[in-house]
Amino acid sequence: MDDILNSHKSGGVPPLDRLYIPAPTEQVYRSFVPQRYSGYTVENYFADRFNYLSRQEWIRVISEGAIIVNGQTVQPGTVLSECDQTSAHMGLRQEPPADRRLEIVFEDDSIRVFNKAAPIPVHPCGRYFKNSMTELLKEKYPDEIPRPVQRLDSETTGLIVFAKSRQAAAFLGKEFESGRMHKEYLALAMGEMAEQHIRIDAPIGRVKGSKRGVAHSDPKAQQALTEVRCLAVKDGASLLQVTPLTGRTNQIRVHLAQEGFPLYNDSVYGRALPGVYEFGLHAHRLSFQCFDRQIDLTARPPAHFTPWLDLT
Repeated sequence: MDDILNSHKSGGVPPLDRLYIPAPTEQVYRSFVPQRYSGYTVENYFADRFNYLSRQEWIRVISEGAIIVNGQTVQPGTVLSECDQTSAHMGLRQEPPADRRLEIVFEDDSIRVFNKAAPIPVHPCGRYFKNSMTELLKEKYPDEIPRPVQRLDSETTGLIVFAKSRQAAAFLGKEFESGRMHKEYLALAMGEMAEQHIRIDAPIGRVKGSKRGVAHSDPKAQQALTEVRCLAVKDGASLLQVTPLTGRTNQIRVHLAQEGFPLYNDSVYGRALPGVYEFGLHAHRLSFQCFDRQIDLTARPPAHFTPWLDLT
């Protein structure tokens, strides 16, 4: 296992000139309070909906006058109502670097499909803002509203679909929710898998704070099923074809780690490599219906998958 870790420390880091680091900017996050949060105090609303800060941290931010509701500065304990407009003024922030390249795999009148680079999140989140796909697409296509049909983690590469209209977004959203959209991933996992095929059937729920994991004893855990086929083994790692048959958050990462094969450079469920942006998960294939058209797409994986792909 150390062979792959050591080889990629030196040769697998994306060049810095491929990663964009914007200048520090004033971060202002705006939102409208959904109905389910009506009656929440302002600190509980922010802690629950925007949980990258703890409740105590949000109380500090609110007490410093950085939260505005309907144009007025508020204090902790203020009760919110549905459709209240909030703004969080979070001061100057330096965003993490991101790979902002846009590779279009397919486009028609209804959708635009990208082979997503990494690292870059789909939406602004945490320390990311301008370095996100939706913000980048607002700049490139100013007459469109970016409508991602599914989401990928910031570290994950591969196929992601953006709808060009509300009608297309609604249609494809139902296709995803119903499970009719076929998804296949390539996973570069640590450890040499001996089996040709495994089927992982283990419920996923919250195990520590916001972290998700296999949770057999959690009554709120959701059923999760993943098919895994081993394609190649080399240097203490395995190239896997992974088909999630359910759509749980972090399903592939959780299930593979549970089986003893955490993804390459997974800081949450495996072992992180300092200064390395490459990751072991790639959304390789999507097959789906878009109105009256059947679409089947694949996207080439990043270069660090190549030594294992050459063996297939």
